[in-house]
Formats: sequence, C-alpha cells, structure tokens
Amino acid sequence: MKKIYIGVVGQIAAGKEVFAEYLIKKYGFCTFSLSTVLHQELTKRGVDLFTRKTLQDIGDELRKKYGDAVLAKRAIEILNNDKRPVVITGIRNPAEVKYLRTIKNFILVAVKAQRKIRFKRVLQRGKPWDPKTWRDFYKTDRRDFGIGQEKSGQQVGKCIELADYTLMNNSNVGRFYGKIEKLIKKIL
Repeated sequence: MKKIYIGVVGQIAAGKEVFAEYLIKKYGFCTFSLSTVLHQELTKRGVDLFTRKTLQDIGDELRKKYGDAVLAKRAIEILNNDKRPVVITGIRNPAEVKYLRTIKNFILVAVKAQRKIRFKRVLQRGKPWDPKTWRDFYKTDRRDFGIGQEKSGQQVGKCIELADYTLMNNSNVGRFYGKIEKLIKKIL
C-alpha cells in the first residue's frame, strides 16, 4: 500500500478514534493524535490532571507561540520515518490542515454526529479529561467548534468545511464501519 496520510477531523465524540482504529486493524495504518503533543507538553510542565480545557488552552498557547500549524509539524516530524500509511486525529485548526495539505497523498475526512449522541458517547467512554455534565459538554463543544475563538484557537468547524469527504456517524459501530470501508475503497 502506498504511503497515504488521512487526517480525521470532527467534534468531540463524533467517532474519530473509531475511524482511526478501523484503519489500524483492517489496513495496518499507524496513528497519531495531535493531542499527543499537548499531553507531552503538559507532562513536561508537571501537569498531572488533564481536562479538556487544559488541553484546549495549551493547544491555543502553542499555536500562538510557534504558529498555528505547530502541532501538525511536530506530528509529521515524528511520523516521517514510518513507511506505513498514517491516520492523524486531533486536527483542530485550519492552519494544521493547510500544512498537512503540503504533504503528498494527504486526504481530510470529517466525521460528524448529532450533539446529543456525542454527549452520550462522552459519558460512556469516560475519558478523565472529558466533560461530565451536559452544560460542560455544551460549553466545551462550542469552544472546540470555534465559537468565540481567535484565529489560533479551536476551529474544528472551519476544519470540517475543508474536508475532502464527510461521514455521518449517528448510528451503531457496524454501520459506521460500513461507511468507512466504502470510503477507503474509494480513496485507495
């Protein structure tokens, strides 16, 4: 299989990781989340407890300090030596998409789902940094989407608009796998 980079963008709990895991298991992709850079930075600073807000804040800070594409650039530096196809998650700023588009064989896929479904998934998956109440989820979701954000902030909504393909994920995992498979056959 040729070296291909598939970026996955979507709001919180839309199914980005499910998409990535499918590509890993079925097609041997390696994966990298831009959020890994944020986790590394927070750990380096001695922050033990990550919340969605601290991850968003550090991402905004790094983009302001080093340029809006910093997370994507760091990811590609790490991934360059890997010969496998790559799926990249955690894309939240249009500058990241713009940078990734400079890489040969890059495709951006948006994964979308209804807000109430995504909130239910957040509660089920139980990541320690996820919001635990509807109010906190709603606030986090709006910020992540780009509402009230500056250029260097969270801009998932604008990234979704830049996608080459969009998959809806409002149903069960089996149906979503079917949509992923159909898309991958088209891409590859």
